[in-house]
Amino acid sequence: MDKTLFEQIPQALLVMKGDDVMKKILGLMVMTLLVSSFVFAWGNVAGAAPTGNNYLAMTKESRVQVVTALINGAKEGGVTIKQTPVSYCMKLDAFYAKHPDMKSRDLAIVLKTLIIMEYDWVQKGVDKDQLARQFLGDKLYQQNKARLK
Repeated sequence: MDKTLFEQIPQALLVMKGDDVMKKILGLMVMTLLVSSFVFAWGNVAGAAPTGNNYLAMTKESRVQVVTALINGAKEGGVTIKQTPVSYCMKLDAFYAKHPDMKSRDLAIVLKTLIIMEYDWVQKGVDKDQLARQFLGDKLYQQNKARLK
């Protein structure tokens, strides 16, 4: 009798029991699926997207996973981002510490704003400076230019 996939998974896990590398890979896969489910579910609860408050309630590992998922989503849309998710987690942590009033805002928008302010949001055919001016508005754009000098 053929076993279903769900019957085979526990056996496969038992076979891998002694293999530390496979356990780590499997753990990362499970974590990625859980975080992806978390982000998806949060985005679908009454149309709400994860906020800074949700982000700050996560473990550091989960924060990196969520930021990685958001960055990968932008990359799938044709955006190039050079800095690492860990560096953007550090920027988000510092940002929320300095601006606690922004914790209720959509995490994806805050992250995109930080990436644009770092001139790290690169899209083919889109001038980074023009994008920053359009996205940030003139006042914040000028303040950001002064910050970068």
